[in-house]
Amino acid sequence: MAAIPTQNLRKTMIYLKKNRLILQTALIIILLAGSLHIQAQRNEWVNQVIVANGGIYEAPPYTDFVTVQSYNPASRTVNVFGTIYTQSVQDVVINGNVAYVAAEDSIVMYNIDTYQRIAAIADSGVGIMYFNQNRLIVTKQYPVKHFFVEILDGSNLALLGFVQGLSGECGGAIMSQDLLYVAIDSGWMGTRGKLAIINPAANWQLIGEVDLGTDAIGIWNLYNYNGYICAVNKTPYGGLNQGSITMYNVNAGTFQNYVFNVRIGDGYGIKDNLLYVNINDGVGSINLDTHQIADTNIIPPPSSTGAVIIHAGTLDYINNQFYLTIGNFSNVGIGVIAALNGDSIGSYATGINADGIAIDYRTPASVPSDQISRNSITISPNPVTDILTLNYSEDTESCVINIIDLTGRIVYSQPLSGKIRNLRVNCSGLTSGIYLLSINTGHEVVSRKFIVK
Repeated sequence: MAAIPTQNLRKTMIYLKKNRLILQTALIIILLAGSLHIQAQRNEWVNQVIVANGGIYEAPPYTDFVTVQSYNPASRTVNVFGTIYTQSVQDVVINGNVAYVAAEDSIVMYNIDTYQRIAAIADSGVGIMYFNQNRLIVTKQYPVKHFFVEILDGSNLALLGFVQGLSGECGGAIMSQDLLYVAIDSGWMGTRGKLAIINPAANWQLIGEVDLGTDAIGIWNLYNYNGYICAVNKTPYGGLNQGSITMYNVNAGTFQNYVFNVRIGDGYGIKDNLLYVNINDGVGSINLDTHQIADTNIIPPPSSTGAVIIHAGTLDYINNQFYLTIGNFSNVGIGVIAALNGDSIGSYATGINADGIAIDYRTPASVPSDQISRNSITISPNPVTDILTLNYSEDTESCVINIIDLTGRIVYSQPLSGKIRNLRVNCSGLTSGIYLLSINTGHEVVSRKFIVK
């Protein structure tokens, strides 16, 4: 990647926060020490930040290519460890010690402990990648015209299947109550947003699509928040100063769009009740309880002319800070670390067009990141005609039991308190078919599939 001129680096850092000075070295050391203390308390820490750089926009013959790098927040050093011989980056996803990089016409898999390439496949039109239970779920955009969601083996990138019947190009994906939800934005020609509901347990069957209307145009990032799926709906390119979020109630199957007179871009993450998102080309926040903009100007846009932009960003929820990448497409690229109030904490070098970024969170080996107890539920008989008996082997003070049909509708819901061991559910009123029984304790979600004859 081209070197970043010193004078441009300084100007870009000044753009980050108007009228605020960069914290001095002594303060940075204090903040880092505090971060290490927080990490130790939570049994989780930020091991590194992985950034994928798209390279300079240029005509062939190409001289600059995608590079993949690691930033170590403890030593504040950068290690460029991979090159992908293509011209742009779409996304980076991390699971454990593996990073997946989508770069124009391929997906490449790296071991980010050894920094060795593990596998690579040809794959174009990637929108957003999402990892769940050793499966890499890949959503698709143009030039793909069919099969807008594919499922890959997280171990080797082998194709496991497609989701059929989706009506258009797709963005973000997220799991909730054992079902997969995918944003359908239908590409740059889209006029409304939709939310697809997919059942992984039924061979990735499309249950249906929820039409969120024209106010959800540009639907892109999806997040879970207190029983809702929060969708960030990006302002279309060249559109008016209007963007929105959508709150979809997973249990009730209802939604509400909240429209704001600002430009909305990528989502960066949720901390407490605040959604941090690109607003008017800078960083702002939206209160997800009041559904109002909390701050339009946490970090102003890097440039009033758009010559320097925020390429990508993510929220470090452990240390309460942002990792952003900014640049000007041709010769300036830098990574910026900022506090949640917008104060600059530090910076690090990146390549040009650093459009992919992800945080490598780690937990002690004895504490698995997925603590769902898959063997704690048994149900019988299966198939059932009338009474379904549920046995739950975990101690719990309270939980909610739901039965969900293949349309995503909750046909039975029962909150329980006290330590339960078994429950009898009358299924005689249910129509014949496949159902999911789900227990949500607030700490884990366990589920089982059963058949009503």
